[in-house]
Amino acid sequence: MLPVLLCPLGAQEATPVLTEAQAITRALARPEWQALTQLPAKQTEGAALEARSWLSPGVEWTREQFNGIQPGKREDTFLLSQSFDISGRRLARRDAAIKREEGGKAESEQRVAGVVAQVREAFYDVLIARERLARLEGSLSRVGRFQERVDRLHQAGEMSGLDRGRVRREVELLRGREVVERSRLLQAEARLRSLLGGSPGTAQGNLLPEPPATLDAYVAEQPGAPATRMALAQEAAAQSDAKAAGRWAPDLQLGLGVKRWQEAGLTGNGNVFSLGMTFPTPGRVNAARVRGEAEARAASAQARLQREQDGADLRALWQASVDLRASAERMAKEALADSGRVEVALDAAFAAGELDLLGRLDGARSLLEAELAALDQAHAARRTRIALDRMLGKVNP
Repeated sequence: MLPVLLCPLGAQEATPVLTEAQAITRALARPEWQALTQLPAKQTEGAALEARSWLSPGVEWTREQFNGIQPGKREDTFLLSQSFDISGRRLARRDAAIKREEGGKAESEQRVAGVVAQVREAFYDVLIARERLARLEGSLSRVGRFQERVDRLHQAGEMSGLDRGRVRREVELLRGREVVERSRLLQAEARLRSLLGGSPGTAQGNLLPEPPATLDAYVAEQPGAPATRMALAQEAAAQSDAKAAGRWAPDLQLGLGVKRWQEAGLTGNGNVFSLGMTFPTPGRVNAARVRGEAEARAASAQARLQREQDGADLRALWQASVDLRASAERMAKEALADSGRVEVALDAAFAAGELDLLGRLDGARSLLEAELAALDQAHAARRTRIALDRMLGKVNP
């Protein structure tokens, strides 16, 4: 029978139970995680809104007072001014901000996937710790029964005190390992509790992951992964910034207002129109262009390198996921399917004198190590699958 690795773990505990999907839902519903994950999207959204807006207008009021031969002469001017970009810099910067907004959304999705991966890792850390503890408790129970048998033989004079001491030391060794595993379980539960913001309940799930999809299916999903989209958005934004840096036309300022004057009891009104330009110096334009082009080339290179690295990582993780799962399944069959029969055979061989005390203890130890190794292999397969899902930005595995 195959089994414990492929059966729901923790089913023997009292309710309420906590599944993997429930743990993910609880974590993502926390306001703290929502604030952290949505920060890049909100920051770039605000920058894009600012880039889409008109430049801020200006309002100016001036008063000129004349004192001299004709005292009391005064002029008041009210002027509303607005700057205009006639070079196209503003449009290019707006395009860059829109691309960064897309990149910010992708980064937020990547953060969500990171939170999901943390929760899933903590969830399965609880399961592996609980199963390892159960294996040690089972081994301790079996060796404890063997110890009782050795004690009876010692009392009957058929077993030396040295051999009895060996069995007792083996029991104490198992008890020490049990304490370590229990501490590991408590730490795993505490970490899961901190991620969920409350008592997690009884974690229940399958330690061994389901078989992965084909490599072609994963490769087809990669262009839509948050990391890929974020790199492409950064590349496009850098190109738009470089385009904006190369524009040299001056900024135009237009002003329109009214003027009121007062002199010797007489008053009058008039209109005011102003026109101004801000000419960038050639040196500044050239410096900005050189810097912008270098940043655009670097962003393009970074995007290409990341695509290549992500493609290699994806293939490596997929292959590791396939191999680890197959290996864990084989180890589970070998270590767990016949453990009861092997235990009985060891007892019978020892009773018949075909196996000495050291051989009997070594057999019990080998059974335990095989069970723990099978569990650890299944856990490694699960963690590899989580890393694979995280790379693709999956939230609902």
